[in-house]
Amino acid sequence: MSQLLKSIVTVIDIFYHYTQGDGDCETLSKGELKELLEKEFRPILKHPNDPDTVDVIMQILDRDHDRRVDFTEFLLMVFKLTQACNKVVSKDFLK
Repeated sequence: MSQLLKSIVTVIDIFYHYTQGDGDCETLSKGELKELLEKEFRPILKHPNDPDTVDVIMQILDRDHDRRVDFTEFLLMVFKLTQACNKVVSKDFLK
C-alpha cells in the first residue's frame, strides 16, 4: 500500500478509535473530541489546557449543530490543519 493510502487509512482509524467511548461509533461527542485533541493535536494547540478550547473547536466543526462531530466534520478539521501545516512546511522548504 502506498504511503498516501496508509495515511488515509490512519485518518479513518483514528476517527473511529475515538468514537468508541460512548457507544455511538459514528460520531465524536464533546468528551471524545477533547480526548482526540489532547492526544493527537496537543503540540499544535495554542491553549491545550484551556477548557474553552474544546468548546470553540466543537462550535467550529459542528456544522449541523447536533453537538457531535461526524466523519465529514472531522475531515474538515484535518483538511484545515493540513493546510496550516503546509504553510509552515512550504515556508521552511522554500528557504
